[in-house]
Order: sequence, then structure tokens, then C-alpha cells
Amino acid sequence: MKRNILFILLSIFLSAFVVSSCEDVLDVQPLDAYTEENIFSDISLTQAYVTEMYTTLITGFDDDASMYISDEARNNFNWGSSYTIIRGEMTADDCGGFGTWQKYYSDIKACNIFFRNVDKIPAQTADDKVVKNYLIGEVTFMRAMYYMDLTTRYGGVPLITKPFDLNDKNIMLARNSYDSCADFVVDEFEKAAGLLPVSWSGSNFGRATKGAALAMKARMLLYMASPLWNPDNDKAKWQKAADAAKAVIDLRKYSLDPDYKGLFLNPLSPEIIFERLYTTEHSNYFDWEQTPNGQHGYSACCVLQQMVDSYEMEDGTMPDTTMYTKVTSNPWAGRDPRFYASIVCDGQPIRGVEAQFWINEDGKTGGNDSEFGYDNWNVSDTHYTLRKFLDESLTAQWEDWGSQPWIYARLAEVYLNYAEAECELGKDIEARKYVNLIRARARGGRTGILPDVTESGEALMKKIRQERKVELAFEGFRYWDVRRWKIADSTENFESKGIKIIRHPDGTKSYSIVHVDNRVFKPQHYLFPIPNSEIRKDDLLKQNPGY
Repeated sequence: MKRNILFILLSIFLSAFVVSSCEDVLDVQPLDAYTEENIFSDISLTQAYVTEMYTTLITGFDDDASMYISDEARNNFNWGSSYTIIRGEMTADDCGGFGTWQKYYSDIKACNIFFRNVDKIPAQTADDKVVKNYLIGEVTFMRAMYYMDLTTRYGGVPLITKPFDLNDKNIMLARNSYDSCADFVVDEFEKAAGLLPVSWSGSNFGRATKGAALAMKARMLLYMASPLWNPDNDKAKWQKAADAAKAVIDLRKYSLDPDYKGLFLNPLSPEIIFERLYTTEHSNYFDWEQTPNGQHGYSACCVLQQMVDSYEMEDGTMPDTTMYTKVTSNPWAGRDPRFYASIVCDGQPIRGVEAQFWINEDGKTGGNDSEFGYDNWNVSDTHYTLRKFLDESLTAQWEDWGSQPWIYARLAEVYLNYAEAECELGKDIEARKYVNLIRARARGGRTGILPDVTESGEALMKKIRQERKVELAFEGFRYWDVRRWKIADSTENFESKGIKIIRHPDGTKSYSIVHVDNRVFKPQHYLFPIPNSEIRKDDLLKQNPGY
């Protein structure tokens, strides 16, 4: 059956058709006429088919980035699916862009089509055989990625490993259990790790590697061991998670980047395990959406006061939040250096210009980034914005486009995964070692700040969770962490807050913490609802509880 595959119109697709004459260019089959037989009888076309899969994975640069619905931040626009979720109003008919059911099952179908045709892919030369094995590894990896996302969001889902045609009869499918889905994901990542190279170079740089497959396997095992899916606290599950994370560490392929802020701009960072690459031509459009309104940005990510105060003071203590009512100078001085690499607050430079979130005492005028500044309809509701991921060398608003990568996995996460699993197993010395490696990097070569973690037992686990919140801030982990730890009923039922800054005639400023919104979390929100449109199609498909 002929299948339209226009989606392979990528640069790599075009490069497969480099020809030597105008006559050859004119003698090309129409692109919308390719069939499965065409695609899988030409290894170059098969490579293009697989390459397209790298563009299907959701990134934190996408509109449904989970940073907006965690306790880190909120979306600056008073509409959309993020507000549906934080108000506790998500239903099976309305979860907006945060649901991935239809998207990823479509992507899984593309993987299954590949596996249906894998024996047709020609591999006459030794090089072709190597390429074919790599392609099998890549598609195995991608399908596991799609299923990992689905099981994380929905729990158990139907496991579909072959494509269905219109004339197939029994296409009603029940959900597999969470454990069977998660086991499948782990097995697929393990299989992919055995097929993929340790690294790629040249035009193949950025494709999935052995380390990427092992890192994702470790993450899946960590989620399986966590309280949401391991209510009896089976220590064998924690041991598997620890062993899997250690396997990534033992590759000795990756190292912590000494430049915490810079690593998010550098696709060649030694810390990155798997990433989505961008170019200025095919940009992520993230920079100007996140830039403060004073520089004609959208201030899209309004960082919450609660997140600001999650960053330790330099001496390792937590901030005294009463300071905001007492100081007339900088209340953010002396924080964990990662704070300044991640968040823009009043008085800090952003692209060489001082951020001005203050309003004057008259209540009618204010700084450039305030309600009375430039493009004031885009002012941050919390008077904080995001710095992490921003390329501050870009200065031409809405003309210069960023090419920084989105990082799916990096070594610091693996260290934290390993530390958490080891702590759960009572191996505090090993857990502290890897947390303290991350804190040492955060010091940036300074001494006398961010002292090593020395706690044990439950106190150590609290420190690991705190370190994870700060180190991985805004990278899309927090939303899932509080659910797998089964603490979201306390972390996401809260009054979110921002800061109000008044500048007085003498130039001093006063501060007050202000209400921004009320968050509502219900028991059913540990999982997403399956879209009702899917439930209506399949009599065997059962909805998650509470929807």
C-alpha cells in the first residue's frame, strides 16, 4: 500500500540525492510518490526515514514544557493548557498540549513500519551492514523513548509492536500493565545499547549512542523503583536502578562540564549524553520568548518566588525569606552560583543591560522590565525570568535566532540518579560522593562556599532531592520527580508567589512577596487522562482513575 512520507523532506534526505547534472535533477521521482518498497529498498532513503524520528521527540523548548506546570514557574500568558492543569481542571477532554498519546502512537507506528521492512533493507557491503545495524539500534532507541514518555504520563498503555492496516480486524487493544510496559522499555534500551556506537562524528553527530541508551534505561529503572510504582519499596528495584546508572558512569565517556551555564549552549559539552541539535536556520525560537519585556521579549517563563528561594546561600543554609521585608539593597546576594546562571532578577545584567523589574513609589512609572516598561503586556507576573538556556550573545531582537541544543540526558542527572538509588539502599557514603561532585562543580572553583553534604539516611535523601531540584531546574524533571516520589499533593497544592519591588526617590528599594496564583493538585493528577477521543474508539481501553 502506498504511504505518503513527505515528512522525510530533511536536509539529509536531500543530500542523499546529490547529482552531477541538471538532467539527473530533472529525472527524480515525485517526493510524494515514495512507497514502503521504495524507502526500504534504498539504504540512503531508510537513513532519511530514521533521521526524521529525531525531530519528533518533544523538547523543553516546546510549548508544553513541563517547567510551566511544576512548582518552578508559570507560563506568562493567562490562557492555555498550563492554566487548565495548575488550576486542577484537567479532564480527559482537555489536557491541552501536555498529552502525547496521539503524537507518540503515530511515531511508534513509524517505528513499527521500519521493523516490518527491516529485512528488505539492502546491506550488500560490510559498510552497509554496519549502517543497517545502527539503524536498527536507533529505531529501537526511539520507540523506547516514545513508550517511556507514554508510561511516565499515563501509566500502563497498549504495547503495539507492529503496524496495523485498515483491513486488520482485532484492533481493539487493552492497556498493558505499567510493569510490562516499563520492562519493555528497559529491554529495548538494553538492546539498543548493544547495537549503537559509543560516539558519532561528522554529519552523524547528535544521533543516539550506547551511552544515551544506557542513560535512558537508568532513568526508566529509577522511575520504576520510585514510590509511585514501587509502593512496597522493593530494594531489588533500587539495586537495578543503581547498577544501571553506574554502568553509564563506568563508560568513562562523559565528564562534568566546569561551565554550568555554558554547557547548555554548547552541543560539544563533555557532559551531554543525548541532545536535540538546532541551527540558526532551524532554530528553537526560545531566546526571545524567554527574554524580559524590556528587551521586547515575552518573559514566557515566570520563575516563582518559591523556586528562587530553593537556592541555598553560599554557606549552605537556606535563605531567610524574611529578608525581603528588611533589606534595601540586593536580597539575592550570596546565593548558590547556579542561581545567577539560571534566573534573572532585578538589578542583574541580561545581555549587558540591567534588569529593571521595579516600579516607582508613585505607582505610575517603572523600570524597563516592569508593568510600565517596554512591551509591558509581556511583563513577568513574578518579576523574575529565566536565564538558563539563553544565548546572551544574541542582541537583535526577533532577528538573531539561537542554535543551542536541548539536552535530554547529561552526566549530572546520572550522578543524581545513582546517588538517590544508593541512598535508598543505605549506601550513604557512595550517595554523598556523587552529590558532592555536583556541588563541587557548582562552586566554580571558589572555596568556602556550598559545603559538602554530610547528612545520612532520611536527611541525606532530603538533600539529594533538594540538589536535584536546583541542579536540574527548568530541564523538565521536577514535574515528574514530585509525582514519582508521590509528594505532589504537598508540593503542588500551594499559593504561588512573586515579588513586588518599589524604588524610592533616593534610589533605595523595598520588597514584598505577593500572590500570583493558587495551584490545585488532585489525586488523579499523578497520571494524565487518556484522551476521551481515544477511549471512544476502543471498547477495551480503560481510563485512568478520577477522570
